[in-house]
Amino acid sequence: MGSTRGLRYGDGVLGGPQDAEQTRLAAMADVCDPTTIRVLDDLGVGPGWHALEVGAGGGSIALWLAGRVGATGHVVATDLDIDPLQRRLHAQGDRQRHTPDRGPLTVLRHDVTSDPPPEQGPFDLVHARFVLEHLPERERVLDRLVSWLRPGGTLVVESIARFPLDSCAQPAFRRAMDALDTVLAATIGTDSTWARTFPAPLRARGLSEVGMTVHLPVTGGANASALCWALTLTRLRTRIVERRLAGDDVLDAALAQLADPDFADLAFATVLAWGRAPAHTTDAPGSRG
Repeated sequence: MGSTRGLRYGDGVLGGPQDAEQTRLAAMADVCDPTTIRVLDDLGVGPGWHALEVGAGGGSIALWLAGRVGATGHVVATDLDIDPLQRRLHAQGDRQRHTPDRGPLTVLRHDVTSDPPPEQGPFDLVHARFVLEHLPERERVLDRLVSWLRPGGTLVVESIARFPLDSCAQPAFRRAMDALDTVLAATIGTDSTWARTFPAPLRARGLSEVGMTVHLPVTGGANASALCWALTLTRLRTRIVERRLAGDDVLDAALAQLADPDFADLAFATVLAWGRAPAHTTDAPGSRG
């Protein structure tokens, strides 16, 4: 389904300064950060690396990276809306964005679809979570991210995948989540099936040591995943009802299930894929020559 021309993730569809949106981002981080960190750790991210965090959101992974790369590394955190991360840094009293146990962190308002590459590149690591599937021009953006890697640098892409919903046995929950998926496709061009092509898009761009894994959290028991999806459904509710994708009765039933301590099901999965750019030199990660 085509998207409404001109609309992006942050154009009143999702994103924004609302307290509920900040809670939604924090819940998403609670669900996803442990898997992201495990993958980045397994890939050897360490002192001296120069890392680019695309679509930094609330900044949890950017801050983890800054701690991992240390004083000899550098992290650039980008987003169209950098206010959540700026507020987090301010709340921590980190105006200099640098402490003895954490590397420099640059926060940059940046449009990955059109702006020039960040001047701090090329990068040892480029990481993008829940970004490309929301961009109709995702294949071109993936080309750009690969081109921002240094020789031997690592790209990690994370994307939602709807396949667990196809076997959902809860009618109200399945219909509500199907409606969520459809309205995101209709408004901003989200493709929740793109991740099912992984890791082929990385191999097609000449990356090596390609791998992938899937994170499939349980949604229910009023846990962080349930909170995240409840807030997402609530945010998209008007658009869903206007398009007659689901009625208030269905949405109310689904929201009640997500708040029920005894409810448990599977919503969207997260597919993570990674690969390494050809190493034209023998430099170790982080060296700049």
